[in-house]
Amino acid sequence: MKRYGKSLTLLLVLCFVLCPLAAQGNAEAGTEDISVKNSGISQTLAKLNTLYQYLNVNALYDLDDTQLEDNLTTALIAALDDPYAEYFSADDSDAVNESLSGTFVGIGIYFSKYNPMFIDWEDETTYMLNVSSPFPGGPAERAGVRAHDLISHINGESVAQMTADEASDLLRGEEGVPLTITVHRGESVFDLTVTPEKVTTPEVSSAIIEGTDYAYMMIPDFTSATYSLASQELTKLTEQGMKALIIDLRNNPGGVVDSACMIANFFLDNDDVIVTTKYKESSGRPSTRLVANDQTRKYHIPVVLIVNGGSASASEILAAALQDNSAAVVIGQQTFGKGIIQDIIRWNDGYVKYTSAQYLTPNGDDIHEVGITPDIIVEEPELTDEQVEEYFTFLSEHSGEMAAWIEEHPDYSQENIEAFAQRYQQDCSFDPLYLKIAIRNEYIAAMDWEDRPAADPVNDIYLKAAISYLDSL
Repeated sequence: MKRYGKSLTLLLVLCFVLCPLAAQGNAEAGTEDISVKNSGISQTLAKLNTLYQYLNVNALYDLDDTQLEDNLTTALIAALDDPYAEYFSADDSDAVNESLSGTFVGIGIYFSKYNPMFIDWEDETTYMLNVSSPFPGGPAERAGVRAHDLISHINGESVAQMTADEASDLLRGEEGVPLTITVHRGESVFDLTVTPEKVTTPEVSSAIIEGTDYAYMMIPDFTSATYSLASQELTKLTEQGMKALIIDLRNNPGGVVDSACMIANFFLDNDDVIVTTKYKESSGRPSTRLVANDQTRKYHIPVVLIVNGGSASASEILAAALQDNSAAVVIGQQTFGKGIIQDIIRWNDGYVKYTSAQYLTPNGDDIHEVGITPDIIVEEPELTDEQVEEYFTFLSEHSGEMAAWIEEHPDYSQENIEAFAQRYQQDCSFDPLYLKIAIRNEYIAAMDWEDRPAADPVNDIYLKAAISYLDSL
């Protein structure tokens, strides 16, 4: 059986932003004092203490108490048989805090990986890196990496026996020094060259789509700040004359559940169910049903949500809340399918993450390993295995030509995008749309972060489908 819950990683560094609904929006919200109860494990610990005392006196080499405690904690977490559970040591926590500063060097992907002890050699998803989503405009996306790609090797080294943290360290690389990743997509296997660079964690962005009164808002992930940022954007869009809203959740891997629920509250009537959360009976935490209230302003306008296979966890909670309550139309492709929630507790100078609950949609559906089916499906142009290889060969061999094109044609315009595609399309057997997207992404990457366009209503077939739906109302 496939299990998609692994260690979700923010571009080479572990990301631990999931928290329970009852928490108030950050990773530390799950922190609590842990009471110690007498159990069968006490005898085991007593035996270990006896062995510790013996070795401490008789072993030639000294025991490293810090390493011992880390290893014992890791073993305890592994015994949970929970692919989501993980122990972050003090060193890991420093790396997490560094990555969450917002800007760092890397290739720009969220990925997940099973703990090596859960490997099933008949299921490649258990021993490869599973790309949850690439950063918009980041080096990985520009190189052609997509949600649900699997990565088996980094610079020729297999990732199978690596932890997510070890793979993260290897992927970090050096700024400007290319690295090679081996990608598996369906039956296709190919190498991609990706050059790490300074990337910025995506933030909420928005704009009024030119020629319309439709607003577009992209939510790349859910952090403790996402609700506030989305609220500010909605206020700005209202002042600009917003009459309908498109919320883009593509490749949003989830995060802080509270933020997603509070955003759902903007569009739901009082007492509409947002999500139901079920805990283990012995935890003493009762099942909760979160409902909409009047604590936020309301937006009574047509809403469209865009999703794809990289939309997971908190993204799916928001999508299901609006879809099941008929507050939005969902457009795109089947979502990831993550219907469980993790808590994070402080442990010494690090953290422990573990699965604490499952959630159900307002209609009572368990979407774990299933996902949410959009109301309107968007089909992307299909590529054969040969065309996939041809496309990535093109990206690799023409990267310098794309950079030269932008230098010669510096204006980010549809005219220049079309001209680039026309120049090369007769030499390529794949759909010219991929050429347009490739050069568009290079244009965007060359811009300062604040100058990057919020949306592409011409070449983005998902966005075009959303606009077409709104036009039909």
